[in-house]
Amino acid sequence: MTIPPISDELRIALRCYAGPQFSELRAPVREGRRKQPLGASGWAIIFDTETTTGPDQALRFGTYQVRYRDALRESGIFYDPEGVSAAELATLQAYAAENDRTLLSRDAFVDDVFFRIGWQLRATIIGFNLPFDISRLAIAHGPARREMRGGFSFTLSRQKIYPHVQVKHLSRRAAFIRFAGVMGQLDARSARKRGTLKPHRAGHFVDVKTIASALLSRGFSLDTLGQFLGVENPKLAHDDFDGPIDDAMIRYAARDVQTTWECYVALRDRLASLNLSDLAPEKVYSEASIGKAYLRGIGIVPWQKSQPDFPTQRTAYIMSAYFGGRSEVRIRREICEVMLCDFLAMYPTVCTLMGLWRFAIAEGVTWTSSTAETRTFLANIDLDALQKKAVWPELATLVRVKPVGDIFPVRASYGGGAQHTIGANHLTSEPLWFTLADCITAKLLTGQTPEVVEAVTFAPGPVQTGLRAIDVNGNPAFRVDPQTDDFFKRVTELRQRTKQARDAAEGDARAVLNIEQNALKICANSTSYGVWMEVNVVRQPEKRAVTVKSAIGDPFSFRADKIEEPGPYFHPLIATLITSAARLMLAIGERLIGDHGLGWAFCDTDSLAIAKPSDLSRDTFHERVIKIVDWFAALNPYDFAGSILEIEEVNQSLETGEPEPLHCLAISSKRYALFNLGRDDRPILRKVSAHGLGHLLSPYQAGETNAGIPAPHPSVLGEGIAHWHCDLWYRIVSAALNGTLDRLSFANDTVMRRAALSRYAATSPDLLRWFNPYNSTRAYRDQVKPFNFMLAMSEAAQLNCEPVIGKRKRGRPRKVAKRRPVAPFDQDVAKAADHAFDRDTGLPVPVGHLKTYAETLAQYHLSPESKFLNGNFVDRGETLRRHVRATGVRLIGKESYDWERQALLGLNLDSEIAYDQPVDDLSTKLQSLIDQFGERTAAKALGIPVARVRKLAIASKGDSNTLATQVVAVRLPAALNLRVKLNRDRKTELEGLRVAVKRDGLRHTARRLGIDPSNLRRRLHS
Repeated sequence: MTIPPISDELRIALRCYAGPQFSELRAPVREGRRKQPLGASGWAIIFDTETTTGPDQALRFGTYQVRYRDALRESGIFYDPEGVSAAELATLQAYAAENDRTLLSRDAFVDDVFFRIGWQLRATIIGFNLPFDISRLAIAHGPARREMRGGFSFTLSRQKIYPHVQVKHLSRRAAFIRFAGVMGQLDARSARKRGTLKPHRAGHFVDVKTIASALLSRGFSLDTLGQFLGVENPKLAHDDFDGPIDDAMIRYAARDVQTTWECYVALRDRLASLNLSDLAPEKVYSEASIGKAYLRGIGIVPWQKSQPDFPTQRTAYIMSAYFGGRSEVRIRREICEVMLCDFLAMYPTVCTLMGLWRFAIAEGVTWTSSTAETRTFLANIDLDALQKKAVWPELATLVRVKPVGDIFPVRASYGGGAQHTIGANHLTSEPLWFTLADCITAKLLTGQTPEVVEAVTFAPGPVQTGLRAIDVNGNPAFRVDPQTDDFFKRVTELRQRTKQARDAAEGDARAVLNIEQNALKICANSTSYGVWMEVNVVRQPEKRAVTVKSAIGDPFSFRADKIEEPGPYFHPLIATLITSAARLMLAIGERLIGDHGLGWAFCDTDSLAIAKPSDLSRDTFHERVIKIVDWFAALNPYDFAGSILEIEEVNQSLETGEPEPLHCLAISSKRYALFNLGRDDRPILRKVSAHGLGHLLSPYQAGETNAGIPAPHPSVLGEGIAHWHCDLWYRIVSAALNGTLDRLSFANDTVMRRAALSRYAATSPDLLRWFNPYNSTRAYRDQVKPFNFMLAMSEAAQLNCEPVIGKRKRGRPRKVAKRRPVAPFDQDVAKAADHAFDRDTGLPVPVGHLKTYAETLAQYHLSPESKFLNGNFVDRGETLRRHVRATGVRLIGKESYDWERQALLGLNLDSEIAYDQPVDDLSTKLQSLIDQFGERTAAKALGIPVARVRKLAIASKGDSNTLATQVVAVRLPAALNLRVKLNRDRKTELEGLRVAVKRDGLRHTARRLGIDPSNLRRRLHS
């Protein structure tokens, strides 16, 4: 392969390792021994709240149950006196009397039930979406501190003897919830002297939504969860929440509590069946919680405890070689025929092939220099050698290479964006650390052997003592002995066996086996990757010094308020080897595809869409794909036959089950559609991506469909794919088939002209600050509160151009503040848009001033694949790998992947942790930014005052270690990239306006946008 000339000079990003500054390490202070927290008692409280439908979503009433050892002891209703009218209170009183329910005020419920039973008697407090319901009970809130920093501290009781409740959002499906400490001294002086302190009553909170998603690997509403579990009392239907409280609404609320309880019992029993004795329902936050419970059950001592003296500098080398899964598009914006192939359980499979279970159960790792051996190994490695299973355990090696056009994973800000993405590109740079698997990938794809500077091979230490056999899923037939069995291998084999039994079964037996195989899938996936690279970012109240170690220079001190804390089973060597071996699998597939004269449309972590050349017959294409699939059969490490690369079912006809031509339209990474062609050459969707759409709600009303688009097959829906996603892709694919993809517009679609809505919840103090202006003039009950369900919208383009009325005034025109529209959550999208208001002023925002789905998604089908050449907006055909010359290195921490959320909340330059060492020429670079964009724009991009920008621009080199200089050093590269991106977006917006004016005329376009034609003309010529 000929190495292409250098196409880009970029600053690349590498992971590093940051820990406490050495000077801050002190001898531990002897403290009293606080007793272990007491477990939950037999008591349980289940409750739910009903609220107003406005922005405040204030409590009206709620329902609850109190149970002891599952038996119902009390069932009741509570209400907020300020939230019900006299007539509604009478309705509640009458319903309670007729149905033998206790009726309490909010204060009485909080003091006599929530705290007396929930806190003092250590009850399990159960709800569905508990953060919302707890915040409805609150009478005040503030930011939480210490380890709960970034969360909220809620005041529920007016009695100071009761603690606050702290809630910290973790994800869409999970949150930490606990009771805070109480006022005053809990322990007597004699107890403090003896060092025997009372246990802290943190409480026992179980969010059914969280445990369901962890045990069942998918998200649920209470309605869908009840249906899935087949509970006796499913959720009732009710949609009139604006009206007065009546018996139907109270029955609905009471049923919600019963449904929640029955779902909890079913999930609790399912968790108990796993026989993970130390995993209480309140400690289940995700699938990883289950994986870690299995590792604890086996008795594995975490690597950081078994080998605390492992050199942190070597950890930094390992971290620098870590890259995530590979996701790329090769054939872009052109339809091609493909066969989709998928690797069987990619991460458990490479774990098994490499023997990584040995590292998991070892007393640490050892390492030896292996430079000469690695050079020889790389010189001799080829496809034939890689087909031998014995070679894969030898890949536990880290290699320092000097890339000269070699293909390696390159993390950089491609295309001027602030986000770092990873592309398999040609790289020329100073020596860097990569895994041996990545070096083999480079040789397979270029034909040249990377230049090895040094290499280190790792080996597991002796097996830990005290390891125990465990019954996976609590089934004695699924027993795994960690000393004789490879856990990853054994669990995958058990799952395969269970799937085969499921496929042969019928009725209830089939359903039971399906649950069992899904639990095995969770077990395999949660233990074979994520837990080994778990890093939690903890916000500190003030910046604190950490020592940053990297693969490119000496350690240095850096002050940060985001501290990275490794998870309990953090083992970066295992994680780095896993992902690099998965990339090697894809590289082998890519090489075999090329050797067989085929192409590929996209790859995504563990799948490959192999493309048929236009001049190749379909039969020959199928034969060659089967040969590629069969090549991987020799690498099958399991006790069942077959290849680890499989042809997916999506390649088979929906009607006959026989092979049917499958076509692909790929736009960018993780953004593609697979489809068949019907008899009328209309697309029949088989698989679509929702990437870039997940933050948007459906534009359809309940039960509504698009009459001009055929309904998608049920097999396409689910796993995050909604009906409207399919309809969007149907239009994109149809335009591509008709040759009008570049001219695709949604403007004529009535549904797409509706206001684009995104779900928003104030899940952190930072997000709640959105509403500071709105809340400042309102009583607490009327404010937007933590965890409120809201909808966020965007203001339509060009609305800052006000119509010219009367004589134009002299001087600089007054800047018109941009409106920030939001609305209370409502399933009816049209109704929600009608209630939009500016979150700063509280004033209504007309529907016509809101950005529509058509405008929001206008460039969805043009999304660039910036990490490659020929990947710009309107480019089509095969993308080409860039050749990057590394001009420098940016050291980063845990990477941020929440860009859909950031598209809603606004780009945050600090969303990714960066540890940039201050540079001497900062003043020069800052002055360059000022010269290009001006002081005000530079200050805004950097998030600092204009005066500070001026001072830093003329600062001497001696000031380079100040905190302000460090902040600017971190933000400056992203600020430059962001401004370039904004300029490009502005240019694209103007081009779109010019096209609209050319097509529809100036006046018609201005009228459609709701602005004055003269303002539009000036805008076009700006």
